[in-house]
Amino acid sequence: MIAKASAIQHGQAMTNYATKNNRADIVKTNHLSEGLPPMGMWDEMVLHQSMFKQRYAKKPIELTSIRFELSPSEEEARNWTMEDWRRFLDEFIREMDGISKVNHIGKKKGKAATSVKPTNIANSQYFAALHRDSKSGIPHLHLVVNRIDMDGNLNDVKFIGERAVMAAKAINQRHGWKDAMDIRQERIAEVTKACMDVLRSMPFFDWDEYADRLRAKGYDIELIRDKNGQGRVHGYRFKFGKTTIKASELGVGRNLTASKIGNTFRKLHPQPTPVAVGQRPSPSVSNATTLDSRNTASQGGLSRTSNVAKPDLPAGLRKIIEVDGERFSIVMPRTAYDTMNSCIEVPENGSASHTDILNVAMLLFMNYLDAATSMSESCGGGGSPGSGWGRDKDDDDREWARRCAMQANTLCKPIKRGMKR
Repeated sequence: MIAKASAIQHGQAMTNYATKNNRADIVKTNHLSEGLPPMGMWDEMVLHQSMFKQRYAKKPIELTSIRFELSPSEEEARNWTMEDWRRFLDEFIREMDGISKVNHIGKKKGKAATSVKPTNIANSQYFAALHRDSKSGIPHLHLVVNRIDMDGNLNDVKFIGERAVMAAKAINQRHGWKDAMDIRQERIAEVTKACMDVLRSMPFFDWDEYADRLRAKGYDIELIRDKNGQGRVHGYRFKFGKTTIKASELGVGRNLTASKIGNTFRKLHPQPTPVAVGQRPSPSVSNATTLDSRNTASQGGLSRTSNVAKPDLPAGLRKIIEVDGERFSIVMPRTAYDTMNSCIEVPENGSASHTDILNVAMLLFMNYLDAATSMSESCGGGGSPGSGWGRDKDDDDREWARRCAMQANTLCKPIKRGMKR
């Protein structure tokens, strides 16, 4: 099971939500009149608070109630009756009221637990309502508690969220249920495996295809796109009922995030040695793919185009480079490629490989400046060619390729951080 808690000041709105405007099942009420509608229960809580207004006049109570959300797993709560839910609620309240020390998450290891004043929920006004998730149908319990107990004392809410987690963990251990963090880690591992399997099965990377294949496996994935009209994907996440797993939690070293998934795909699909059109393979060329005229035509619909003028190149080496999930078509003369390849310099203590820097140079050669910058950043470099960057009218293909290689060497050098004078 999972438990969440927070002190709130919007008790009236929470009452409406917890009871779904009188359409939720009320599991239990405590120290409230029988048969009251939702707002009637809240009005009684407010009336009780007003009885002790003078006691708290110097420091008025802003957070007037405590909200809890208790979520057993589908397996744990299967076939529960209303009496089972009441027993579960009573057990949770006993655990909460018994907590007097909290190992606060923010404390350093070795420090003593923080003492807290125990809550007195059992002797406070409260009501608990049963909800069911709109998509999965998995039930969970909402509990709304008056901050002022029946004796006029204030329920302490210091570290109330941590206390709820502790109470849930104690109940999980008692019943042999899985801990919430264990369940989450298992789910993250499962989703990571599914993502990697899908990437291995794809002939080329496409965001919609990636999402469709994961949905076919039963996962609820949401792609998060830019709102500038171009629809570029800058993130994604998976939903499991009310639980969300972000792409940044998956894989190793955030290698499944939107900014790095292109590199991950390339590592899973190493490219064969290139062959320039009409020529035999050369051992000096690595990690490129040559496409004949028919392949070029078939891939053309998937290639990224740019409004920036491209060099007028004869048929030669052709390659598709993926950056952040987008595909960029590279076409360049073999002589220019050989010149570029010979000028690549791999920096010391950097994460960029010869192939990474060569790909950046190729993107610069074709004037895909944003893509070149993004790829250099993913390799540990940074910066951009600058507004004055471009091909001079006197540059032939080989000179332009050499300049692109030199610029790529600069862009892919590791950034020195934290060096202040």
